[in-house]
Amino acid sequence: MLVKFTFKNYKSFYEEQTLSLEAGPDDQMPSNVTPVDRALMPQSAGLLRTAAVFGTLSSGKTNVLKALDYMKRVVLMSASRVRIVSQCEPFAFIEGAVAMDSHFDIEFIENGSFYRYGFVIRNQKIVKEWLFRRNERMTPLFKRDEYALKVAGLSQNNARLLSPSPQTLFLTTAGFLNLDFNKEIGDVMNWFTKLTVCLAPSQEDLFIYTQKEDYLPEAVKIMQKADIGIDYASLIHGPGYADIETAHKVYDADGNVIKVLKARLFQDSQLYSEGCTRLFCHLAHIVKALDTGSTLFINDFPSMLSVFFTSGLLSLFSSSARNPHGAQFVITGNISPLVDKAFRRDQIYLTTRDASCQSHLIRLSSIPGVRKTDSYEKKLIESSGATQHRLG
Repeated sequence: MLVKFTFKNYKSFYEEQTLSLEAGPDDQMPSNVTPVDRALMPQSAGLLRTAAVFGTLSSGKTNVLKALDYMKRVVLMSASRVRIVSQCEPFAFIEGAVAMDSHFDIEFIENGSFYRYGFVIRNQKIVKEWLFRRNERMTPLFKRDEYALKVAGLSQNNARLLSPSPQTLFLTTAGFLNLDFNKEIGDVMNWFTKLTVCLAPSQEDLFIYTQKEDYLPEAVKIMQKADIGIDYASLIHGPGYADIETAHKVYDADGNVIKVLKARLFQDSQLYSEGCTRLFCHLAHIVKALDTGSTLFINDFPSMLSVFFTSGLLSLFSSSARNPHGAQFVITGNISPLVDKAFRRDQIYLTTRDASCQSHLIRLSSIPGVRKTDSYEKKLIESSGATQHRLG
């Protein structure tokens, strides 16, 4: 489960920002919180099962997800031929920012252990990297900077022999070494592998339905509640190909059914709305996250659905019966009445952009004067305008 993600100097964010899923001292909507072992997180109120990042157009909400997605891609691809480290995008509108540190740090729980992992990129090179695990206290498993690599259980001379190139994470290569903490390396890599950041739906999302035979029927059950005329769907797939076939009744002028028309979601895209296509793609990720207990981010999710249907989808993650493994679901979208129907204060984030084009990520519960009885939608709108005016 994700605890918090901290980053700075990436895309429209110059200053350090934190997206935390650690629950605050709020007694509203207790089902939205998963309890956490106090040995892993002392004095913790638990972790949020759902959260949302709201903001106006070009305020930076998508870039929060892009920062997390970039961190994941560096973890999984730094040892490949893809020069992923050189693709870091520092803030463009402050002189010299391109040569400053871009910082990525994440805390999460995997396989019963608490981890903190991160790295720093400067001038297209990895200049710092660290991995900590909490037992009774935070213990470093390895730390790396421009000058040295320190590895638990190894002398400094032996650790020096293992130092990777400035374009490669030590985390990526450590799994191939016989280290005392290989299990922990596996936990970290497994968590990043399961993490899903869906920036835009695509036909490739449909391959998720091939992983388990009950994924598509479960998605159709959920989709029926959206009342968009989809009651049946089958998966058509082969090597490198996947599509969804649905059946539609064709009526004569008197309203009698004369035949059934079958069509495919992407092959016959002109017969489907964009919202229907997006929903099939997103539901693939949702049913898998609920099944595997993973953390899922979906960009621009509420805008394509009714507030009531989106609220119902979010409630699947708040249900212990439907979400027994503690999956988490974070969405981005425009400010809407959804904020008052599905979330408490600590689940809501606001992105704003100031006169110098810097984006800022603000937790609603951190804004003074926001009470449980307030309209969160109204407070977000007020805070968005006030914050942009103050920062400008």
